[in-house]
Amino acid sequence: MEYTEGNITTQDETIVYPHEHEQAGNAYLMAIVGLIAGLPLPIVNFIASLIYYFSNLKSSYYVRWHCIQAMLAQLIIMPFNSVAIGWTLRLVFTDDEPGWYYGFYIFGVILLNICEFVAVMITASKVKKGENVRWAAIAGITDALCSKRNTNNNYLT
Repeated sequence: MEYTEGNITTQDETIVYPHEHEQAGNAYLMAIVGLIAGLPLPIVNFIASLIYYFSNLKSSYYVRWHCIQAMLAQLIIMPFNSVAIGWTLRLVFTDDEPGWYYGFYIFGVILLNICEFVAVMITASKVKKGENVRWAAIAGITDALCSKRNTNNNYLT
C-alpha cells in the first residue's frame, strides 16, 4: 500500500499536500502585504495578489483556487475604497465641505475594510491548517474561473 501525505477529496480526486496549505493561505495574506505597502491605492492590493497568482500558476488546483478567491475578494472591496479615496482627495484639494453623507460613507468603508481584514485573517489561518474555506458570495465564481487541468506545461488556466 502506498503512503500519500495530504488530503484526498473524493469529489475530484485531487491530492493536497501540507505545503500547499501554506501556499494557499499566503494568497489571502497578500491583501495584508498590499495594504501595508500601498494603503492609499486600493489597486496595489489586487496587483500584489495577481503577481502571487501568476507565481503559483503551475501549482495545484487547490493553491490556484484560493489565489483566485482571494483576488475576487479584493475586487469586491476595491470600488468602495477607490470612491472613498477619490472623494477624500476631492475634498482636500477643493473648497467643498464634507457632508454627513461623506462621514457615513467613510464609516461604512472603514467598517467594510475591518470586516474584510478579519475575514481574510480567519480564512488564511484556516486554510493554512488544511481547512478548505469557501466564501459564499464568490466561491461559485471562483469555481468557474479556476481550471482543474494541470498547468505544468502551459501558462493558461
